[in-house]
Amino acid sequence: MKSSIKLIGSLLMLALVLVGCKDQNSIQTYFVDHQELPDFMSFDISTDVVDFSKANLTKEEQEAYQSVSKLDVLAYKSKSGSIADYNAELAKAKIVFENKKYEELMSFKDKGVSVKVSTVGDNNEIDEFLVLASSKEMGFTIVRIIGDNMRPEQLIKLSEKLQNADIDQAQFKSLMTFFK
Repeated sequence: MKSSIKLIGSLLMLALVLVGCKDQNSIQTYFVDHQELPDFMSFDISTDVVDFSKANLTKEEQEAYQSVSKLDVLAYKSKSGSIADYNAELAKAKIVFENKKYEELMSFKDKGVSVKVSTVGDNNEIDEFLVLASSKEMGFTIVRIIGDNMRPEQLIKLSEKLQNADIDQAQFKSLMTFFK
């Protein structure tokens, strides 16, 4: 009987420790907490959406393509006249990007759109890219690129080949409709 009580007590303590260690400022938590909210849209994109068969990939570009497993997208649509709501939601997203486990790779502005790119992993082999693109007129989008040992320089070269790839537009149609 005493051993059962000790076992139950130990399991409760373990559960409390695990719940207490939950990272509230992780991108995963942010996605889960926001994906069902009315002003948000969430979807996953598999790498199958891009067909590089006509792009003549080099071995290095093929390795880069295979290092990416999927993309998670979460978008927030800015409503006209509701700049305060947009600013509040964007501030919450930015807090996630300030998490010390995410290392900022770069940030820039182009034609009214602010972009911030962060990574998880070391500089040469990255397991996750996080992109936050925001515009007061449209809203913001967070793209989470998940993979294994992704190398930024390879992915940049691969992105240049996207012009020659066959992309399934149906996956992106809902995102474009969302922002109209």
